[in-house]
Amino acid sequence: DWTALAYINQGGEQAIIDEIQEVLRNLANSANAKDRIRWGVLVESYADLLSEKGFKPLRLREIAEEIFNKLVEPTPNPEPEEELQPFDFETVTVNARGEITKREQKQAYYFTEYLGEAPGKPSELGIEMVAIPGGSFLMGTEDEEIERLVKKFNNDRYRREKPQHQVTVEPFFMGKYPVTQAQWRFVAQRPQIGRELKTDPSNFKGDNLPVERVSWYDTEEFCKRLSEYTGREYRLPSEAEWEYACRAGTTTPFYFGETITGELANYAASDIFADEPKGEYRYKTTEVGTFFPNSFGLYEMHGNVREWCSGIYQNYYYEKVPNDNHFRVLRGGSWLDDPVKCRSACRKRVFPDLGDYERCAVEDSSVTLCTLALFSSTLLLFSLPLSRKREIFFLNLGFSLKVVAIY
Repeated sequence: DWTALAYINQGGEQAIIDEIQEVLRNLANSANAKDRIRWGVLVESYADLLSEKGFKPLRLREIAEEIFNKLVEPTPNPEPEEELQPFDFETVTVNARGEITKREQKQAYYFTEYLGEAPGKPSELGIEMVAIPGGSFLMGTEDEEIERLVKKFNNDRYRREKPQHQVTVEPFFMGKYPVTQAQWRFVAQRPQIGRELKTDPSNFKGDNLPVERVSWYDTEEFCKRLSEYTGREYRLPSEAEWEYACRAGTTTPFYFGETITGELANYAASDIFADEPKGEYRYKTTEVGTFFPNSFGLYEMHGNVREWCSGIYQNYYYEKVPNDNHFRVLRGGSWLDDPVKCRSACRKRVFPDLGDYERCAVEDSSVTLCTLALFSSTLLLFSLPLSRKREIFFLNLGFSLKVVAIY
């Protein structure tokens, strides 16, 4: 993994150091915006961790600044979907009582997938796709916490979150918000590929509300039509991709911390998870972007609408999926779920033709990028040459979905 070698223990070979510096300089001078953001995110993601491990950086901070500074420089006649723009947002962390203990200002990068008369051209309707750095994380829940949940909530379903295991995910792009009803309506009006789609399936009506009451099969058709329209292949995320995107570097039950409250997410807040006070149970979905995002800049990963994942459900991560298993997986919880079902690691199995809520992903097979299955579970490694990588892009829907796209 030559990228990891960008940090060398003191005494390393000078020839290696020189080679890595030259590669990074070339990336910094690249005219390709996607190259710059990909490696800029990489540098920022690993700089602190590798420094803590005793590695010596090779001008990475300076080069990172060069890379990010060039992101704001205009490029000649760029395609709209290739313009990567920064956006600022605030995240919060709470303790077990639901009290905010930390506020942080963060920045991420995104591009807009425009939905209009001409594919890729600016229009009022679009899907914002956020750049997500690759990395490794522990997927699932540790045994001790599982047994605590089983005892406290009197339900052994939480044993489905074992064993906890490490997963590596490559960089990708994911939808900033769950897929809205306006976005769904536009795509559902595109030519039919496999099955018919209702243009207005949701129970709660509103253009900026997340689409809901869509089945796994519906989301598959949605992704196919979106792929046909945009020229990129969209698909649902895997479980691993979804959980990685949801956690955004956290190890706590929620990306907010030890618990959630009705001020932080839309769920059955009349029930409690830890020591937080009871909150408002809204009995309906809320507009996307209402609550604080996670550290990746993704909104409503807890509550509001459940999101479909791509793979077949298995009771435990180590089990071989039986041939007669037709279940699919929902993640994230919804407006009608109690908080324990909205945790980052919580899994729900359902039949694929059940339409309540979901999230999907996009993949562009015409370009070699890194393979992901929705912002949820595939691994991302930086050991592959740049030409072999795929980037993946995801959106949110609720028994909805978030989509993933690959450039």
